[in-house]
Amino acid sequence: MVSPKLKVYAMVAGIFVLGAGAGAAAGYGVASKRVAELVGDDRPDAFNARRFEALSSKLDLTREQRRQVRDIMERHRDENRKATRVMFEKCGDELQDLRTRVDSEIGGVLSPEQQQRFKELMDKRGRRFPLGSRLHKGDGPRD
Repeated sequence: MVSPKLKVYAMVAGIFVLGAGAGAAAGYGVASKRVAELVGDDRPDAFNARRFEALSSKLDLTREQRRQVRDIMERHRDENRKATRVMFEKCGDELQDLRTRVDSEIGGVLSPEQQQRFKELMDKRGRRFPLGSRLHKGDGPRD
C-alpha cells in the first residue's frame, strides 16, 4: 500500500517535470520564432526597424540624421538580409561534418539491422536538432 504522503510527493514531482518540459518547449519555440523573424521573408525589415529605432533613441539622432541612417540601411537591406541568411544556414556546418564522420564510423561496426535502426535514429535526431545549411536540405536553393 502506498502512503498518501508518497502520492503527494509523486504528484508534485510529476507536475514539476511537466512544467519543466513545457517551459523548455516554449523557450525553443520562442527562439525558433525569433530566428525565423530575422531571416524570414514574411517580415524582412523587422530586425532593421528595431535596430533603427534603437540607434535613433540611444544616439539621439536629429531628423536629418535619422533620414540619412534610414537611407543607408535601406540601401544595404538586401545585402544584409542575404548575409544574415547565409550566416544562419552555415552555422553548425563543422559540427554536422563531424557528426557525419562519427556516424559513418559507428555504422561500420553495426550489423545491417542495427545500421537501419541507427539510420532511423539519426534521421529523427536531424529533424529534432537540425544544424547548418542541412536544415534546408531538399528545399532547393535559398538565396
